[in-house]
Amino acid sequence: MNFQFTKYSIIYFIIALVAILASITCLIVFGLKLGMDFEGGSLISIQYSDSRPEMSWVKNAIEGVEGFKGAEIQPIGDKGVVVKVSQNDISSETYSKILQSLGADNNTIDTQNSSVQTISPLVGSELKHKTIIVVIVALVAMLLYIAVAFLNVNRPINSFGYGLSSTLMLFHDIIIPLGVLSVLGKFYGVELTIPVVTALLTIVGYCINNTVVVFDRIRENIIKNKSMSYEEVVNKSLNETFTRCINTSIAVLLAILPLYYFFQGEESLKYFTLTIGLGVIVGIFSSVFLASPLLVQWLKWKQKKTQKSH
Repeated sequence: MNFQFTKYSIIYFIIALVAILASITCLIVFGLKLGMDFEGGSLISIQYSDSRPEMSWVKNAIEGVEGFKGAEIQPIGDKGVVVKVSQNDISSETYSKILQSLGADNNTIDTQNSSVQTISPLVGSELKHKTIIVVIVALVAMLLYIAVAFLNVNRPINSFGYGLSSTLMLFHDIIIPLGVLSVLGKFYGVELTIPVVTALLTIVGYCINNTVVVFDRIRENIIKNKSMSYEEVVNKSLNETFTRCINTSIAVLLAILPLYYFFQGEESLKYFTLTIGLGVIVGIFSSVFLASPLLVQWLKWKQKKTQKSH
């Protein structure tokens, strides 16, 4: 394989820029729909002994209970229903009314496997702050790792260049899935929860791994092929690592597809796998088509600047 990756760098950069701007616009316009983990509220899990009634019936039954009109209702598995409300405390009397309402018309509820879970706004706010700290620490740790790993690289791009490129790629790899999640949240009610944040952090680690594989091959080829220009070294390295990066990404997608398919009723797993899938696709693009070509363009800019100064 001898594809000239850097030849079409401008096209890659335009695609990435459009995707980033679109994602930022969606985040500004739609925002992110925060889940109960961050906002607080109550989650009522109902399991039926036999078959679950029609969701339209369940919705009407729930709205018949005072204070539950407009509650978010989702099917879980073959016999379950989850009801999410912003109420911070569900009394035993209210819970009994819900069970009575949902158990009408000969619909038998399995009370042993039904439950209510409440998260206060204070706990939700604390989780939100801790999540922000975790994300920042993870990003800083990744960047420090890149800086240290390529500390001995100084020709023609130093370790700072590799670190800067990695930083921009992480922003690209995170902001696009967040943009998609904001659209899904607006039109399909998808929420940002702890499992989704975990998926985003997983994306960070995965994408950095792919980028490091390419960068490491560049470092090796710089030493082995001293007569080659930096652009030639980058193209050679990308051609040598392209198949590996693609195969690794396909393997990850094949692993999460069954999770997404068989756990569609489990909301947390469904959107966890969806987020990782988005991240893998975005990450392979940034690792192969953006990170290294960006270094080449940066070097060309530096060289032009040097020539003008002389």
